[in-house]
Amino acid sequence: MEIVLELILALFGIIIFILFAKFLDTNIPKIKGRIGERYVANILSQLNEDEYSVINDILLKYNDYSTQIDHVVVSIYGIFVIETKNYKGWITGYENSEKWYKNMFGYKYSFYNPIRQNKSHISALKRLLHIKNDNFISIVAFSDDCDLKVNTLTDVIYISDIFSTIMQYQDIKLTKLEVDKITDIINSADINLEEAEKEHITEVKSKIAYKEQLVNQGLCPKCGHHLVLRDGRYGRFIGCSNYPRCKFTQKY
Repeated sequence: MEIVLELILALFGIIIFILFAKFLDTNIPKIKGRIGERYVANILSQLNEDEYSVINDILLKYNDYSTQIDHVVVSIYGIFVIETKNYKGWITGYENSEKWYKNMFGYKYSFYNPIRQNKSHISALKRLLHIKNDNFISIVAFSDDCDLKVNTLTDVIYISDIFSTIMQYQDIKLTKLEVDKITDIINSADINLEEAEKEHITEVKSKIAYKEQLVNQGLCPKCGHHLVLRDGRYGRFIGCSNYPRCKFTQKY
């Protein structure tokens, strides 16, 4: 009887271990992302409250479109829109490329260009606020554990450099009254609810799948023109036949 009980307990322990391992495998990227976002929120909390208004973890919805924004800093010096990536390894990419790459222990993984990702965030804020594009400042911040090897005009920096990067912008663009008004509008539009987040994730996955389907059919997901195979400085790649009007590219 004792042996049977021990076997049952051992089997139960194995089941718990497997379930816990699956939980970690599914949730570690999300957990790491949340840790990175909280770290950045702590850095941003050190900004002068008289000049800067910080809003973290925003989910905006416009008609059937939704977008999640890690951090927005509304200030008299402009509206800083910050996308954070808590990645390790070598990070490579260009301003207008479709995908960037993370190289870790010899393995290469692709991810969507965060500059483009942040442009969609800024577009959502522009629709909401009805203000000029030059009032926005895009910042993409990566974990200090990675090695950035990117070529961009947009600020792509380490998280530890966020404060000093924001401090570099000193041209006054907005009044304090405008800062307060913009902050109120964003806070009022934030629908950061659990169900809304689930909807947003489903929507993003659907868009990615649709984009991949178009590419597989030889069509540009940005403008609908045919894709062609080109030879570039770093090897062969797929590009839009509508270039230079459309600059969609993807590694072959």
